[in-house]
Amino acid sequence: MTVLQAARADHAESVVSEYYLPHRVEPLEPGHLAMRLAAVRLGETTAGLLGYGCRMRLVTEEARNIHVNTPLTGAAVSRAGRSAPVVTTSSSAAVFPAGAPAEIEWSADGVQLCIMVPGATLETELEDLLGRSITRPLRLPFHMSLTTPEGRVWRNMATVISRELEGPGHLLRHPDAGRHLERTLLDVLLLGQAHSHIEELDRPAPPALPAAIARAVDLLHEQPAEPWSNSALARAAQVSLRSLQGGFTTHVGKPPMTYLRDLRLRGIHAELRKATPATTTVEAVAYSWGLLHLGRFAAAYRAMFGELPSQTLRTPPA
Repeated sequence: MTVLQAARADHAESVVSEYYLPHRVEPLEPGHLAMRLAAVRLGETTAGLLGYGCRMRLVTEEARNIHVNTPLTGAAVSRAGRSAPVVTTSSSAAVFPAGAPAEIEWSADGVQLCIMVPGATLETELEDLLGRSITRPLRLPFHMSLTTPEGRVWRNMATVISRELEGPGHLLRHPDAGRHLERTLLDVLLLGQAHSHIEELDRPAPPALPAAIARAVDLLHEQPAEPWSNSALARAAQVSLRSLQGGFTTHVGKPPMTYLRDLRLRGIHAELRKATPATTTVEAVAYSWGLLHLGRFAAAYRAMFGELPSQTLRTPPA
């Protein structure tokens, strides 16, 4: 994660262009420009908290990637190509398509979470969700409401990432956690908006065949520490996401990620029972099994085994 600041328009342009795309900024009223950018790369996706500290206009040439700007404070008026201007506040976001110039007016108190993802990356994720190639381009609506149930999921994701960018950013700095966040962001964007392929995503899919589920289960047992997501597991098992989820429900009796969580917890429990506190820590064992959120891990562990992982570690090996 990188935090950058600038007090001049030309410096702000240079700094932000390093992470996003070439553009120019124009202050719209007298005042001190105080640009601040906290940015991180999540796989092929860029996420950054950006504010300028004064009312200003940002103008870009044709974008090469898809941009999603979510205001956290203040407001913005955005245009993409020849589109009508859209006002966004904390209850909405703007989704800028690739291939069109953009113009954004920021309020003085405006801070936005700016997500940039290559169009090809988003379309690949869409194909993984569908389980087949797409034959027409993905088109996303320019305005995204954050007051719908689906929009609130995006708002929650934006809040999590923003808090990480404002704080120590431990989650963002961990490469496996970053890959998880990127996949989740893309899936929330694709599953929660009325884009050009949403009807295909909403169409029921038949459950996966037992052979595909067996292949997915084998993968989880062989690589339990891998930063699996539903879409990544479906891709590796060569089955669509919806078929994977339906197949697990039918043939395993629980969702894929619940199965993985339980698999990891049992593995950690077995390892802690054989270990000693002098040579092992709970954190090291949890990380080795791919569990990064220690608070949630401890709660799930206690629910399954009736004791905290530290208690298991302190118990003399049988």
